[in-house]
Amino acid sequence: MNAVYEAACGAFGAVVGTLNIAIGGPVARILGLVSEASGLPVSQISFLTSVVLNCPLAAATRLVPKGVARHAYGALTTISLLTLAYGRDAQQFALAAGFVYGLMWLFPRDCGYCTWATIFTYQIYLHYERASEEAWNQGSIDFTGSFMMLTLKLISVAMDYQDGYRRLHFKGKATDHAIYSLPSPMEFCGYLFGLGGTLVGPQWYYDEYIRYANGLGEYERMGTSDFPGTAGPAAKALMASAFSTALYFQLGSVITDRPAIVTMNDGSIGVWGKLLIGFFANLQYRLKLYFAWHLEEAALILSGFGYSGRSKHDGQTAVWTKAVSAAMIECEAPPSVALAAVKWNRHTGLWLRNYVYNRIPAGGLTALLVTQTICGLWHGLSPSFILFFGHTALLIQASRVLYKIQTRRLPASTLPYTNFAHSLWTTFSLSYIAGSYNVVSWESAIDWWSSIRFCGHYAIAGIFALGFMYKTL
Repeated sequence: MNAVYEAACGAFGAVVGTLNIAIGGPVARILGLVSEASGLPVSQISFLTSVVLNCPLAAATRLVPKGVARHAYGALTTISLLTLAYGRDAQQFALAAGFVYGLMWLFPRDCGYCTWATIFTYQIYLHYERASEEAWNQGSIDFTGSFMMLTLKLISVAMDYQDGYRRLHFKGKATDHAIYSLPSPMEFCGYLFGLGGTLVGPQWYYDEYIRYANGLGEYERMGTSDFPGTAGPAAKALMASAFSTALYFQLGSVITDRPAIVTMNDGSIGVWGKLLIGFFANLQYRLKLYFAWHLEEAALILSGFGYSGRSKHDGQTAVWTKAVSAAMIECEAPPSVALAAVKWNRHTGLWLRNYVYNRIPAGGLTALLVTQTICGLWHGLSPSFILFFGHTALLIQASRVLYKIQTRRLPASTLPYTNFAHSLWTTFSLSYIAGSYNVVSWESAIDWWSSIRFCGHYAIAGIFALGFMYKTL
């Protein structure tokens, strides 16, 4: 096994090296010229080019024959795009994939835990070694962002295979996405790299991908008149991506340095003014993600992947839930923090629930704090990330308290008004804690909260006090 692994890694390195000489040089020169003309860093240009090219390449997957051909096509196209975006750092993806496949082959009973201990730890190390959060704030893009998506997929497939193996041989607990036999190398690579999901997400499960690749289940009628049309939903996603881009550049002409703007010390700006500045600074950051996510959403819908049945409202409209990372309106005007957490980067949220939250015996607030801390570490070692995600756990719990008071302690006639107030509080509180996400250091995060007199913390404490008073905590 070791010899095969070393040979595969060596072959991949040789291929990447050859492609880099034959293609990488001319492409690098073209990207350099575009960078000079646009004023954007080369890393941004190469990444954006890969994301845009992924749209037609992923969409064309439905034209590829089912099975092995789709696995090979997905792996080849996505690895090529990763190489375009990150150069020789694309080897990191192949090495990590080969390592985890070896764990699944050698240690099926504990391969999920081994993957957590190795790949997740390596992800944290990469954030530290590359200083990724500082680079992101400066506008640079490196491979750690896409490697975050690979980490989710590797842990997912390893944990599901571990669950299936334990269920078969040790009467373990049944889980929804358990894998009962070791995937073939082609199936494994197809899952990890197919449809370009490793570039920007979203995360999906191995069994969902296999049904698509083999034309089974909900994809059995793909290519026939019984399968829903994709042009309309894909066009809607493309328009959302274009709108996000336009608004991002509009805000970017004013907000040129998010950390500096959030932490600026101007006595003429009051608390509400600073909160408004914080909201738009945070919105500008989210718009970059909306652009990439909606573009990938369009690609997945055009490929046919992500079909989730018909709408429960009319029974006719096709729903593409599995292709959606975040719907802009749902995330920017959420009715509660708990729902905002579900709608934002929703498939990563489901991943956290399945592989972290549901596996912590304590449950409740303890499980929520652990889950959000894991989420913070996945994003990086910056204290601001840990502060932000730790506070989201408190906000989600506070939101639950408010909802229980609304529905159990107040008259039903007040629900429309309290729902509106709850939505306003959600927007305020998320903007309040998100200011810490935009800065890098602990001191800057505290300075941000101090500049607005820790009003959000007092509000959270007040809601928890109400929870104790009404016994809804």
